[in-house]
Amino acid sequence: MTAKKVVVAFSGGKDSTAAALILKKAKYRVQLITMVVGTAGEADRIENIKKLASVIDIPLSQVDARSLFKVKVINEFLKAYQSGLTPNPCVTCNVSLKFGWLWDLAFAKFQADMFATGHYADRIERAGDMFLREPQDRDKSQIYFLSMIGVEKLRKTIFPLSTQSLDQVRDMVRDLPLAHQKESQDVCFLSGQSLNGYLNREIPGMIRKGDIVDVQGKRIGSHDGITHFTIGQRRGTRFSSDRKLYVIGKDVKNNTIILGEDKDLFSDEIRVRLPVYWRPLRPGEVLRAKIRYMSQLHEIEIIETDQGHIRGKFTCPVRAVTPGQICVFYQEDIIVAAGVIV
Repeated sequence: MTAKKVVVAFSGGKDSTAAALILKKAKYRVQLITMVVGTAGEADRIENIKKLASVIDIPLSQVDARSLFKVKVINEFLKAYQSGLTPNPCVTCNVSLKFGWLWDLAFAKFQADMFATGHYADRIERAGDMFLREPQDRDKSQIYFLSMIGVEKLRKTIFPLSTQSLDQVRDMVRDLPLAHQKESQDVCFLSGQSLNGYLNREIPGMIRKGDIVDVQGKRIGSHDGITHFTIGQRRGTRFSSDRKLYVIGKDVKNNTIILGEDKDLFSDEIRVRLPVYWRPLRPGEVLRAKIRYMSQLHEIEIIETDQGHIRGKFTCPVRAVTPGQICVFYQEDIIVAAGVIV
């Protein structure tokens, strides 16, 4: 019997390299694909990836994703900031590129039987449905970033690192000439630039002085650009007071930052748009929600759902719910829904 072919989304870092080695050891026919996306220093990175692929003796192909990356990831990232939102480009990239265009290409052009990545994630089938599940090393879990890829993509996806710890992965690739040694940057296309510097260059029309007001609408200061601020931020407001004040809102239309006290940052409810359902949600059921990657899980009761939104009520008020970020709904160790916070 011919071994199944697995196409691996390959960056040349430790995680995707370990994933490829695990699959090769398991006797799959492994094909590496790396995307050219147009980031700074990419030519050198591609050359290093080619050398690494040669060393581990796995065939490599590169595919040009520059225009799609610009439209689907970078432009959407900038549009979000122009709308006063705080986006999560890694989620966008997973949906549109890795588990969108690249996933389709793996099956259509490279005749894959399965697709694989180096994410720390797991999958499980329950009652005929597939779910994202926490990996063995929960400290490295990346299922939050995969929460919106959809069940159909998951059915033909393998996560070789589901049972691996970070130390095991490091040991596996310790003597290999990795294409990059550092942990992946959250926003890869910044290429070492500060976020504010990048936004200043790409959307200069948004970077203009404006007013800082309090919760009553009284002007209490000024700012140098609304895109420089996110919900919950305290530093950088240049506002001095005997009270600790935080960014609690942004009015893009009037180019205004709203400051309030810590108590003003707490929300009883949350609403998300563009929901992705891994199974139907029932009003009244109690789940746990994560409102950003590094946040803790918060108990939440589902209030209402439809194809356009999910609304839930937290058991205890939650601090700094930020529009544009992803809210992910968990049932024990699996994801059951996700959406973009409004």
